[in-house]
Amino acid sequence: MGNWELILLAILGLAVAQGPEKRRTGNICHVDMDCPDNAFCRQSSYCVCKDGFVYATVNSTHKGCLKEAKIGEECVQHIQCHSTMGVHSECAGGICACTATAHLEDDRCYETAVIGERCVVDQNCYLGEQTSERQAFCVRGYCTCQLQFSPRDNGTRCVRDATLGEACEDQLQCAGPGLECRGTCHCRDNWVAHNESNACVESVKALGDPCEYDVQCDAFAGSSDARAPGMSLCLAGVCTCAYNARAAGNPQRCWPRKRPGELCSRDEECVSEEDEPGYCLNGRCTCKTCSPDARDFGGASTLSRPPVIVAAILSAVAILRH
Repeated sequence: MGNWELILLAILGLAVAQGPEKRRTGNICHVDMDCPDNAFCRQSSYCVCKDGFVYATVNSTHKGCLKEAKIGEECVQHIQCHSTMGVHSECAGGICACTATAHLEDDRCYETAVIGERCVVDQNCYLGEQTSERQAFCVRGYCTCQLQFSPRDNGTRCVRDATLGEACEDQLQCAGPGLECRGTCHCRDNWVAHNESNACVESVKALGDPCEYDVQCDAFAGSSDARAPGMSLCLAGVCTCAYNARAAGNPQRCWPRKRPGELCSRDEECVSEEDEPGYCLNGRCTCKTCSPDARDFGGASTLSRPPVIVAAILSAVAILRH
């Protein structure tokens, strides 16, 4: 039997329970005066309790029409509570309340079920105080957390899935590949954050490996102690160096391409116009056959200046003599 059929039966049962036949007292009558208090004569034949009253035992010797009662109101018999709050209510200590295995929702008592337990209607699925948004529903006869929520604490709570950068309480809450919980959801080692999709993507392992996004290639832009942002890109589906970068080192990484005489910080950056690997000397790129080389840009070049100056002075003296 499907959920809708069960709900329909419950509604029909409620209608019958509230119908006049269930309020029938059993007294034969011709006029209202023949009926007990709070009852009237139907069809000059039998007595029926008025709306808002239910026929029940008043005491050990007397039956009559008792006023229906709601949660917290005074009662004598369970049926006074059942008529307004359902069969999972009771008259306890002279007051209407839900039974120990039920809870109150929308002024009715529903049998309580937690995530994974059997249910008939959504109201069975009870996770404590209701929030503005229902977190559990009855799906195919079982209580289930709503979409993008998952159960915790033996089915007594539903916790919203967390995405990259959001607070989390355990690993299960971080929904999506490559995520782990460190107070907030972070990308695991060897995974990187892709901001456009707000998700983690796996880093490639080497230049030339397949990729989808530039960020997957970032690990090969320079080294961990000397980053070179933007020097590695995902082009045509593989990780490669940018047009203004060169691959160097073992394993290969992408470094900004620097020509002889340009400022540098590492040997890997330096290459001649003929693509001959160079080296960084005194903060400038040079190579064995480069011209100009680093000695033309400070540092070592200061060592060669005195002979040049002396030669210039001697030349001037020679000219004056003539």
